[in-house]
Amino acid sequence: MADRNQEAVARRSRRRLLGAELTRHQEERGEFTDEELTEARTRIFGEAEPGSSAGTAG
Repeated sequence: MADRNQEAVARRSRRRLLGAELTRHQEERGEFTDEELTEARTRIFGEAEPGSSAGTAG
């Protein structure tokens, strides 16, 4: 049980840090374009269509 709690805390920390980094990136370079978001989804989830179950994971 302790391992699962540690994993959950680590996962939340990674998400928080990633969110902060993405915010910083957009503040410096502007909002992500639709093309950049599409490329990111493809890299993360594969070739799944937006709106499919793979594209809505989170």
